[in-house]
Amino acid sequence: MRFTSTGRLAAVASTALLLLGGAATSAQAAAPGPVLYSIDFSNPQEQDGNNLPEPYGRVWLQAPWGQQTARWEHPDVGLNTPTLPRYPDAAPYEIRFADHPVTEVCAVVNEDDTGINDDDVLAAGCVPVHGPGSYTVSGDDGSVTVNLYDV
Repeated sequence: MRFTSTGRLAAVASTALLLLGGAATSAQAAAPGPVLYSIDFSNPQEQDGNNLPEPYGRVWLQAPWGQQTARWEHPDVGLNTPTLPRYPDAAPYEIRFADHPVTEVCAVVNEDDTGINDDDVLAAGCVPVHGPGSYTVSGDDGSVTVNLYDV
């Protein structure tokens, strides 16, 4: 009887080690470190003089436990909200450190339509991250795409 209990205990311990090993591998792939990224703002129904969005809001990376690291933020300043189809606008990508594993990219971004109609919703929510790639968060009126070149 004791031999059977020991055998079961060994099987449970082996299974736990295999599961922990898989979890460690996943955590290592999304470990804290520098993140290379760019952000594209899209509003297909933009109707002003230059047909480019004037986004405001926040884009962030999120850890499994909810910690957030902002990648882009801008307040709504009405008629002075700048036109920005892409961030960064003068470089191929931005580099910022994330001090946590990245499991989601999130965005709450509106587009200023002061004087024309109600502001448009470009993005509202989060999408899971599986490594480098393009991640699009959609809203009722457009989308925000976060391109992760290295995460």
